[in-house]
Amino acid sequence: MLSKVSEFIQKEGLIDDSDKVLVAVSGGRDSIVLLMLLNNLKVPIEVAHCNYQLRGEESESDEKFVKGLCKKLQIPFHTNRFETVNAAKKEGISIQMKARDLRYSWFYKLVKERNLTKIATAHHLDDQLETILINLTRGTGLKGLRGMKVKRDNIVRPLLCVSRDEINDFIYANHIPFREDCSNASGKYFRNKIRHQVIPVLKEINPSLFQAINNSTKRLKAVECNWEEQYEAWKSTLKTKDNSLILPFSQIQKATITFLQQFFRSKGFSYPDIESMISTKHKGKSFYGKDNWKVVTASNQLEIFQSKEPELKEYYLDQEMPIDLTIECFENGITLQPNGNKAYINADKVQGKLKIRKWKQGDWFIPLGMNGKQKISDYFTNNKFSLKDKEDTWLLCDAEKVVWIIGHRSDNRYRVDPGTKNIYVISLQ
Repeated sequence: MLSKVSEFIQKEGLIDDSDKVLVAVSGGRDSIVLLMLLNNLKVPIEVAHCNYQLRGEESESDEKFVKGLCKKLQIPFHTNRFETVNAAKKEGISIQMKARDLRYSWFYKLVKERNLTKIATAHHLDDQLETILINLTRGTGLKGLRGMKVKRDNIVRPLLCVSRDEINDFIYANHIPFREDCSNASGKYFRNKIRHQVIPVLKEINPSLFQAINNSTKRLKAVECNWEEQYEAWKSTLKTKDNSLILPFSQIQKATITFLQQFFRSKGFSYPDIESMISTKHKGKSFYGKDNWKVVTASNQLEIFQSKEPELKEYYLDQEMPIDLTIECFENGITLQPNGNKAYINADKVQGKLKIRKWKQGDWFIPLGMNGKQKISDYFTNNKFSLKDKEDTWLLCDAEKVVWIIGHRSDNRYRVDPGTKNIYVISLQ
């Protein structure tokens, strides 16, 4: 397998003689094989191990194992302990998604600090197939069907030429120790269901499954390259006027719909918003993306521009405010009579002083009674807020989070429960 991976690295231009590589090593069989192969190939490497503190003593043992192996091989070792669960709860996202954000943010930091050039991860052919099937199941486009790139910016995947079975054969043939993550066998994760229940059936149907997937991804990559050339050519046809990009409705045709979707998605607009932009017959309708991108419909065109973020004026509740808001504090035990203009807030959870302000792009909350985060802009859209409604709506915030969309819905993280000691009753008069 050493020669196969070496040839793949050279063919794809993943690592050259000038590179110094940071290898992500969990301690599992895949990353250990990657570490051993790159070390045997005399690639200058350093190791990064993430301790997400999710599996108690197992997580500690993983860290000790990788540290000990690096010491034995005389490879520089770096580790970081993350408060993963708390960080995920704070942002209202899944643990897996937050873990990914944490590790890559740290990897990039390490690369800069240590003067390294590449980050190597141990994704292999089975991971590629799982990713494609997950994307297909959830609904995807060309990029999702193409799967992971062998090389993306400074991230390289030298094992995308080998399967899990080949990795296992190499591990046992060479008596290489590794750590087993028990969560990989759990059926509660979507990826594991694909891995343990779907892929074995596909292998029965087509024993040459990986070769078929490899061939398909190569063809899709070629199609994607061709499409991107056409997309860049299409973008160059957009005209500029007064710092706005102008897109005449006459240029919106079936042949260019995918270009439009890519263009607007890259600026943070949702698919429903894109559909509305294309089909709307009303002048003056506004749509909001990320980083202050905005689209306004005119009589015969779309005007696309990046607005300057206005300075948000904040008012603390002990100051004179532009709305009539009252606040009272009670010990738990009062009768709750919630309505749109009254919120019951767990005072024990509030950080710092309460204040009000208008909403801005990127604001989010967890609606009362729900577990997942939602953008304030999506809440407005789902509840059919007019442009004027959005502009007139105020948010109640503490030092860190949105507490209540005033007059509408509060945040689930501030809900009153049996353990609550003190309650703020906040009323809009």
